Amino acid sequence: MYKIVGIFCILAGCMGLGRLKVRQEKERIRHLRELIRIIRRMQDEISYGKHTLPEICLILADNVDDCYSPCFREIHRQMLEGDGTGLKEVWGEQMGVCLQNLPLQEDEREIIRQLPACLGLQEETRQALGFEQAVRLLSGKCQKAEETYENKSKMIGSVSILAGLLLSILLL
Repeated sequence: MYKIVGIFCILAGCMGLGRLKVRQEKERIRHLRELIRIIRRMQDEISYGKHTLPEICLILADNVDDCYSPCFREIHRQMLEGDGTGLKEVWGEQMGVCLQNLPLQEDEREIIRQLPACLGLQEETRQALGFEQAVRLLSGKCQKAEETYENKSKMIGSVSILAGLLLSILLL
């Protein structure tokens, strides 16, 4: 009786871990879509609204997902205080903290942290083109993740069940 309960517990645990991995990949895709939307909004605000990045951060704080909103508010606050820290440093620090616990890959985080590098250009159109490159990179990663999501989730589910069965055989 205890062996059967143990087998079910092991299988349930392994299947739960598999579901967690699938959910993390789905969350990664959702966050990539949101980041693309944020960058496009920033691009529009620079090109058409002629706003500075601290002003854009205040606008975005009210129009983005709840996990990004405090980050944009803090960037705006620190830039208004003007304690001598540059925009690139404030952005990199705050975005690093914001993106730290999100299910993104390191190169995706780095693309977001490096966005203010585009702002060193003189014209708004060139700045917006710099953001366009980030959008293209993230869009490619998002599209690839969406294309492989279905097969990846099936594979993870199968491997988690097989791992549970193998553990059950080995331990019991």
